[in-house]
Amino acid sequence: MKLTKQAPKGFTLIEILIGVAILAMLAAGMWVAVGSFEDKKLRKKAETEVAYLVTCMNEYRTDNGGILPFGRGDEESSNIMYRALSFDENGDGEPDNIDGVTRMPYCPTFNVIKNPKEAEQGEGIPVLKASIRTKTKGRKKMLVIVDPWGRPYRYRLGCEAEDERGKTGEGVNGDFDIFSQGPDGKGDSTNKSVDNEDNISNIKFW
Repeated sequence: MKLTKQAPKGFTLIEILIGVAILAMLAAGMWVAVGSFEDKKLRKKAETEVAYLVTCMNEYRTDNGGILPFGRGDEESSNIMYRALSFDENGDGEPDNIDGVTRMPYCPTFNVIKNPKEAEQGEGIPVLKASIRTKTKGRKKMLVIVDPWGRPYRYRLGCEAEDERGKTGEGVNGDFDIFSQGPDGKGDSTNKSVDNEDNISNIKFW
């Protein structure tokens, strides 16, 4: 009896499609896991930076007799916070020289980035030269403190605090609020309710 050698059996089209689908599912799962890890990393960095800014602002308040600058929690408030913590009123990115003495900034880790395109996610708390629109000043270049997602950190005077003109703030905290609008950038900076839906994902100090 003569045995015939059978040709090796190949994969069917259905088997190939199933294999491709499994690989695609594994790749998608890995992509989600990597994205989730990166998001947690940036959130943790933002929380650390907010805590650092809070410490610096408390030092500023102590040195200024308990008086804090006024801020509404809008984009311009980031510039107000920057000027308070850096002694850079002229906006050149360096502490001002007053009567031959250069004041030591409260945040010596600021890094001025002249080109906004050079800012990358998660690189620290650089100061970004950004274009900010305000009602009274029109379009103007200002230095702001940016979060790990490249958006300005916000500052708001507290509901029990007064600025040098005696104006009371509208913040959630009694003294001041410092916050990021989070990865989605959709936080409502003008609503002080902690239950506000847009503020749930914010990185904040309150």
